[in-house]
Amino acid sequence: MPILKKIKEDLKAVSNIETITRTYQEIANLRMNEIRQKVLNNREFIEELSQVYTLAKKAYLAFFKKEKPFIKRKGERVVVFLSGNERFYGTLFSDIWRELLNYLAKNKADLAVVGRMGKYLAERSGFGHKMFYFELNDDKPEKNRLRGIIDFIKNYEEIIIFHGRFQTILSQKVVQSNISGGVTLEEELEEVKSYLFEPSPEAVLEFFETELLSAFFNQTILEHRLSKYAARMVAMYQATENAKKRERKLKIEQKKIERQLLNRKQIELFSGSQLWT
Repeated sequence: MPILKKIKEDLKAVSNIETITRTYQEIANLRMNEIRQKVLNNREFIEELSQVYTLAKKAYLAFFKKEKPFIKRKGERVVVFLSGNERFYGTLFSDIWRELLNYLAKNKADLAVVGRMGKYLAERSGFGHKMFYFELNDDKPEKNRLRGIIDFIKNYEEIIIFHGRFQTILSQKVVQSNISGGVTLEEELEEVKSYLFEPSPEAVLEFFETELLSAFFNQTILEHRLSKYAARMVAMYQATENAKKRERKLKIEQKKIERQLLNRKQIELFSGSQLWT
């Protein structure tokens, strides 16, 4: 019977989907556990280091307020959209893109996109502005490509990264991390404390602008990866549960049709026996 054959085919397809979603979920769980503690342990240290950077940059800019500073940038501000190369991360990427669009509606900035899904969202939205695109492996970011992104963004006075941040397995937050000290040359600086820079203000800021900028960026990559794995676990769990529900409905339908076929055969047998009596 065509309908019964279709149901059996659908059951096989649903079973395959369930196997795939469970596999994705297990892989995401393993990878999340690999980096979770590292991210959480580094988070407080990096945040405190970033605060020190902000204080140092404010003090430096205040000191050179009427002079030409040594920090030279070709651009004023860049926003970086961290996404990924694959689907199955729930609404994480679209949520980040929505927050980024809201920001760009009020602030002028260049846009750098990391990951194919981010490029897809930007192009499909009709964003219409120039976009700088970078490829990066989802699970094992290549050092040379990370270096390439850092070399690009370090040419801006202000660097703001939009990415996911792990709260709990069930809760991922969209955040914007300013990894450039949080102040620019054009801002009116409030009264800041005087600091003694050793060996010099230029040397201290150069260290932040080169070595520590890489540390800040790498931490946001780790934060985003952790958020992605948690989002995938939730998405794959929901997909597995949906597959189970679909499977139960198909099995009920299958039994119903099989029962109807059995009843029809019994009626035909009964009718045939009546003709011989």
